[in-house]
Order: sequence, then C-alpha cells, then structure tokens
Amino acid sequence: MLGDKDKAELSKLAARAAKLPGYIIEVKGFADSTGNAAANQTLSKDRAFVVVNYLMQDSNVPPRRIVSPGAMGISNPVASNETPEGRSQNRRVEVKVMVSKGITSSGG
Repeated sequence: MLGDKDKAELSKLAARAAKLPGYIIEVKGFADSTGNAAANQTLSKDRAFVVVNYLMQDSNVPPRRIVSPGAMGISNPVASNETPEGRSQNRRVEVKVMVSKGITSSGG
C-alpha cells in the first residue's frame, strides 16, 4: 500500500522526530464518501495501521511514541467527494509529530 516515495518521507519524518525530546507521532487515516460508513471507518483504520506498522517495523519508532491511530472515516475531507480527483485526495493518512512544551522547555 505504501509507495517508495511515501516510505522515504516516513523514514525522514521518523529520523527527524527521533532527535526531538519527548516526541509523539499522531497518525490519522481518512476515507472518501464512497461506500457505507462502516466500510469507510474500516478503510481509514487500515490506512492508518499501514503507516504505524511501517514506522515501527521499518523506521524503528517505539510503539510508546505513536498515539493510537485514528480512524477518521469520511470526516474532514480536504476536497470535494463529487470528483474522482477529490475522492482520491480524501483517501489519505495524516502524520504529525508533536512535542510537549513542558518536556522541551527549560524550567526557571
């Protein structure tokens, strides 16, 4: 499911994140509006898990550094579901690196 370009981007993200103290990686999967709600929920979960598995297995990200993957279904579309191009854009995974300000800031 992941292309070579996606794998390279995820590997770079994992390497950059590893240099940040207290980092957490958030992964959310999305679907387009085609099909029923239950199927879209499953598809979005499966997309997120493919990314999580790659990060853990191939990029050596410890499981404790990944927030439980979010299955977002058809919520938050980035494009119209009325066109094939829009539906393609809505079938996606968003990956975000977060760092707690309490962990990174020096106390005073």
